[in-house]
Amino acid sequence: PMTLLFIAFEMEMMFMYPWAVVYVEEGVKALAEMGMFLAILSLGILYGWREGVFRWQ
Repeated sequence: PMTLLFIAFEMEMMFMYPWAVVYVEEGVKALAEMGMFLAILSLGILYGWREGVFRWQ
């Protein structure tokens, strides 16, 4: 589960900069697409949380 969480954060950061460039040109459409992308990544983070990845042992 820790690897899944790492990939979720890495994917988010990898796509944020190019999205910011496209957002200037596309506007609301790009905003909706990023919202869907972040929602899917949030599901991965919630899954990791449910599995206990954030607990210190």
